Amino acid sequence: MPQINSEATQTNAVHQEQQPTEPQTDTEQVLQPEQRQHVNVNPAQIQTPQIINNKVPVVVFVGPPSSGKSMILVRLAKYLRDEGYTIETDPTFLNTDDYQQDCQEFNDKLNTNIALKGSVKFLLVNVYKDGQEVAKLLEAPGEDFYTTDPMKIKAGKNDMVEPYLSTIITSNNRKSYVVLLDLDSEISFRRDSRHRDSYQQRFLKYFYPNIDKNKDRIILLYNKIDMTMFGNINCCDNIKGARDDAKLYYKQWFSSMKVSSLGGFISSENFVFKTFCTGVFSPQTDGFGEKYQTYNIANNIFPKELWKEITRKF
Repeated sequence: MPQINSEATQTNAVHQEQQPTEPQTDTEQVLQPEQRQHVNVNPAQIQTPQIINNKVPVVVFVGPPSSGKSMILVRLAKYLRDEGYTIETDPTFLNTDDYQQDCQEFNDKLNTNIALKGSVKFLLVNVYKDGQEVAKLLEAPGEDFYTTDPMKIKAGKNDMVEPYLSTIITSNNRKSYVVLLDLDSEISFRRDSRHRDSYQQRFLKYFYPNIDKNKDRIILLYNKIDMTMFGNINCCDNIKGARDDAKLYYKQWFSSMKVSSLGGFISSENFVFKTFCTGVFSPQTDGFGEKYQTYNIANNIFPKELWKEITRKF
């Protein structure tokens, strides 16, 4: 069972006028839906990320900071919109200025070939088909899944699960977990076995035990396949080679995430393996010296195959 952060962040001690503050809640019990994590913002904006509708399937993008979660979400949303789905950011998920800004930037970037800047903190995107909500796409801060920051590691960030994530993981919603095999991003776990192994151990210890093996789905996603010998922006033309390469680096996941049948005589993998490419990115500079990136979108086969696996159990 995951451990969670038991330190509630204090609200500002000094106010120009005496104002009532929300009572602090006990975060020792992981699975209580009413848990509320305090953040150091205007008291009127203190909110816990929460998913109101517990009947709609949720897609959780799992990966460390800068591993590509934001742009995968953007690319998938672009594809779904072109396929006739309606895409809307969820205003009920979090009530902070940062969240509203992230939602606005996401909506803006859906209509351009400009990449999102930096790492998005939170995004909850609702997907509708013929007026009916069919899924929610969730991106959370990468450091909530795994951090490489030495100070945060020392403080125990990788030894706990945020209360809002515990609530989502144990909710009644069906879930698909898109777990990034981070090998070729900016931080590149291909060259860093210590963080790569710790990332695997953290997922197996704190997240995997609470995943419903009967109704939920795990997708190991090899992102940036175009940066390898196994594929390009049009397709992965060597899926076996890509899988063998991923298995070489992520041995713990490939060997541990299995389910048994026939009294333990037969075991099968409790995940599917997919590859992905968002596109080819190019650095740009505007007239004010501001740097940004544009991208040429990769083939639709990548979001098409990902969506197919995400919705297989929905």
